[in-house]
Amino acid sequence: MPVQYYLDEMLPVHCMRIKVPVVVAESDVEVVLDSTLVLPELAQKVDKIIASIRDLKGTPVFVEEEVSGGIAVAQFGGNHEKGYIVKKVVLTGTLHKQIFYVNKNDNVRHTSEDITFSKLVELDEPQMVEKRRAVSIDFRNIDIDVNFELQRASRLHQTAVLSMTAKAVEDRQIYVQTCPPPEERPMLRDRSIESWANEFTPVFWGASNVRQTTTAHSGSFAADLGALNTVLPASLFQMVTRGINGGKQYRLSFWVNENILNTGNFTLNAEVIFFDENGIQIGVGSQTYASAAIPDNAYSQVQFTTPTTDENVASAMVRFSFIPAAGNANTVKIDDVRLEAV
Repeated sequence: MPVQYYLDEMLPVHCMRIKVPVVVAESDVEVVLDSTLVLPELAQKVDKIIASIRDLKGTPVFVEEEVSGGIAVAQFGGNHEKGYIVKKVVLTGTLHKQIFYVNKNDNVRHTSEDITFSKLVELDEPQMVEKRRAVSIDFRNIDIDVNFELQRASRLHQTAVLSMTAKAVEDRQIYVQTCPPPEERPMLRDRSIESWANEFTPVFWGASNVRQTTTAHSGSFAADLGALNTVLPASLFQMVTRGINGGKQYRLSFWVNENILNTGNFTLNAEVIFFDENGIQIGVGSQTYASAAIPDNAYSQVQFTTPTTDENVASAMVRFSFIPAAGNANTVKIDDVRLEAV
């Protein structure tokens, strides 16, 4: 069964051009072949007939049409935009039969017969195609029914009914977007904090007292906590449900940068808080960083590992809390956040 999933992050994507067969028209076909065969010798009975179709081929028949709708029987000069409608199929092939009979000496003998056939088939709904040279005929649900009667000791009358579905298939080139397999998809959305509704509102993160900054570790933007008011708390957080499982440890890593404006007197608390399916907190992993431990005007990566999660865990929250103390005038920048199972 195909694996289906949805990718909803705003991430760089890669598109590639592929060629796919597209069924543009189809029709059910029935061919009746009646024949009489003289056996090589006298026969008491015909035991069985095994039939197959060989060299089955369908040739599409096109009608040339102007885009305006008029049928173009002939065009002499001028620049006319034309299209082609696949309307009919010329069906050809060979019915091969292996005939087993019992001769007068009670011996089973074998002979064969080939009958070529041809039929013009009208498609149920003629369709416009993009490139006539890219159209081919595909056959499905092929069935053969042979009825026979030994009219005389060596004269065998047969009626074969061939049924199938003829499909006019056009190879078309389309562009598709490729995405990483599910196991490679990040747990956090917009990990580099690149998507903003405005300079105060990141799209995939909750935020309070946060401003967009172009001083980023990677990409174009990062989050500056405390930027609206350096003496008030600030927070940046996101709920995570994808990839959160019981009995595992998770590693939170991020890049941090103290923005020196004057005196720095704050702490930064990074947390991964775990919840059960009812939203009740059942675990937490956290690390606190003093302003003196954070590099000034330069990014540095820090990380920590959470305790093993409870078996009932269903979701988690990644949260950064900026907690200023008296006299603080600096802010802290966060960028390139990663949450992953250890």
